[in-house]
Amino acid sequence: MTIRKKIFLLAGILLALFGVVVGVLAMVQKLNSDQIGNILAYELPLLRLATEFDVYTDRYELVILRVLRQGPENSSEVQAAASSRQVIADQLRADLATATALLDKAIQDPHYQTADRVDLARIAGSFKYLSRNLEDFLTVGELTMSKLSDGQREEARVASYNFAKFAQAFGPDLSEIRRALADLTDRSTSTVFTRQRLDTYLSFALFLAACGIGLGISAVGSTRVVSGLRQLLASTRAIESGQKTVPVLIRSRDEVGELALSFNRMVEELRTRERIKDTFGKFLDPRIVNRLIDSGAEQAERRTLTVFFSDIENFTGTSEQLTASSVVNLLNSYFGVVASVIHAHHGFIDKYIGDGVMAFWIPPFSAGDAHASDACLSALAQQEAMSALRAQLSEITGMRRNLPKLTIRMGIATGEAIVGTIGSSAARSYTVIGDTVNLASRLENINKIYGSSIILSEETYRLSQNVIEARELDLVTVVGKTEPVRIYEAMGRAGDLADKEIELRALYSDGLAAYRRQDWDEAQAHFESCLQVSAEDGPSRLFLERIAHLRSAPRSPDWDGIWHISENNQLNVLSGNQA
Repeated sequence: MTIRKKIFLLAGILLALFGVVVGVLAMVQKLNSDQIGNILAYELPLLRLATEFDVYTDRYELVILRVLRQGPENSSEVQAAASSRQVIADQLRADLATATALLDKAIQDPHYQTADRVDLARIAGSFKYLSRNLEDFLTVGELTMSKLSDGQREEARVASYNFAKFAQAFGPDLSEIRRALADLTDRSTSTVFTRQRLDTYLSFALFLAACGIGLGISAVGSTRVVSGLRQLLASTRAIESGQKTVPVLIRSRDEVGELALSFNRMVEELRTRERIKDTFGKFLDPRIVNRLIDSGAEQAERRTLTVFFSDIENFTGTSEQLTASSVVNLLNSYFGVVASVIHAHHGFIDKYIGDGVMAFWIPPFSAGDAHASDACLSALAQQEAMSALRAQLSEITGMRRNLPKLTIRMGIATGEAIVGTIGSSAARSYTVIGDTVNLASRLENINKIYGSSIILSEETYRLSQNVIEARELDLVTVVGKTEPVRIYEAMGRAGDLADKEIELRALYSDGLAAYRRQDWDEAQAHFESCLQVSAEDGPSRLFLERIAHLRSAPRSPDWDGIWHISENNQLNVLSGNQA
């Protein structure tokens, strides 16, 4: 049933309750009306007739007795009395007949209760007794007046003595009839007043009952609707806050029930999506899974991003010293540390390549151009995390001596690349392709030449120079590219360099400037000073070797210091446009 129908049903119930109230009150009013009608139609007229009968019988007797007391010369008085006697006699007969008819009708009236009918029947019997006595009473009067008319005054007086026989019938008995009628009228009036009070109390009682029932039904109905909505709201907020939720109990078939059913379907769909995310999140970053679910798997776009490659130095030689399970333990521990750091810096792991890692940073997961800064900070954090991991190598590998050094080389490049799902119709992967990817891979590889750990492209350094400390290493061309690339080495976070590192960077920068001016002596002096500051500085050693080579090697007049890195990581000096 819809909420609209429920509202109409509730309104109908309330109207029905008020209808019952009105009906009960109308019934009580009808009873009162009938009772008042009986008083007006029967009881008051009967009481009036009984009173008139009492008065007329007394008047009838007084008219005759007054004539008897007068002298015989008042013949006109006798005639007037005879006429008056006849009128009174007719009135008495009429009143008695009217009273008898009213009593018969009242006894038959269904509006009277049984007890009242019994009283009316008793009063009717008394009137019948009066009717029998009335004719004898009137006969005494006729006889007395007849004697008076004939001049037999003494006989008339004797005849008038017979009026005394009717003293009981027309005295106490008639008074008893009047008293019975008065009691009946009082009882009827009292009943009306009682019903009126009952009507008042009943009105309030039924009104309160109707209100209570109506409000109760309304409360139950509204509570069911509101409780369903509140449950939906609580479940929605639970989902919004990331909490698990159980399906909403469907308690009705109205709109709220349909909403609960739709909500349960939505929850089930969300659970399905969560299962997909949990399953594929082990193979693909959950954020990418969300994006693919939301926008579809068929997507590719050209974006500006930062690509990262890393590799464990001499991992092949290290793995030959370990058992298979130790190799797996080492890689899993390493990848676990690396993955958590990359994710913490808003990056995405594209794939694991043997012992290497490919990752990328892209808006909007990195705000604006912060993808380069996030990548550089992630690389520095990974190098720091390796120190903690090296302390656990004994437990991880099961070796007590000759532990691997676990040195990580990293290359980072920033530029345009294509991001999307690539592969066959049967199997695809979400990955990044393009020159920027190739450059990052080459930069990671040429760490071997420079003896460095983290090499950045020029664009990466430009976008991240506010958050990291770095030094320019060289200007080179990598395999697959003809345009030279200025490369940098990340040394630490901004403001975190020690004094020796700052001195090393300054000496190296001066040496690189002298090198490009072909001032070999000054350049050599600076690079040697770098080794005095840091004896393990690989780039300075490389440039000292290169200077020694250039002192004896012929150079083109337009030599610009760009070095070409071959497939096997060999350095070749370029003289103009010729190798």
